[in-house]
Amino acid sequence: MKKALVSVSEKRGIRKFASDLSDLGIDIIATEGTASEISQNKVPVIRVSDFTGFSELLGGRIKTLHPTIHAAIATAEISIVIVNLIPMISIESMDIGGIALLKSAIKNFKNVAAVTDPDQYDGIIEEISSKGDVSPKTRLKLAIRASAYIVEYESHVNKILASAAQ
Repeated sequence: MKKALVSVSEKRGIRKFASDLSDLGIDIIATEGTASEISQNKVPVIRVSDFTGFSELLGGRIKTLHPTIHAAIATAEISIVIVNLIPMISIESMDIGGIALLKSAIKNFKNVAAVTDPDQYDGIIEEISSKGDVSPKTRLKLAIRASAYIVEYESHVNKILASAAQ
């Protein structure tokens, strides 16, 4: 059984996407806030804390930085990682877990799809429906986009830090 890990700050389209993935036989694992959103569509969701056996820490600020999660991505037990990062207003709001998830997915792009944008959801569903999986070509394109997304985010971190240094 394939698994998808979902941790999104932008919830647009996530209910339908998770429902479509579930209809295709893919188990959904999600962080608490995302799981609450998805379960409103009656989609079965495994909470990250149940998957890892470890509760979220610091009011949910630490939830996916767990070896069970990253091992599952490294072995492609989790074959789809859906993450969009927490908007950064200050360094304190910086997303660390989401970046780590995306980097794990990028590292294993030959086996794992890194999905960062709700505009990618329909194409992923169409490809899995027609081909049974996300193609290697698409996984590479997704990894390239995820890498660029991280670079954009880190650039924003740099700007905030540089501003604080002045």
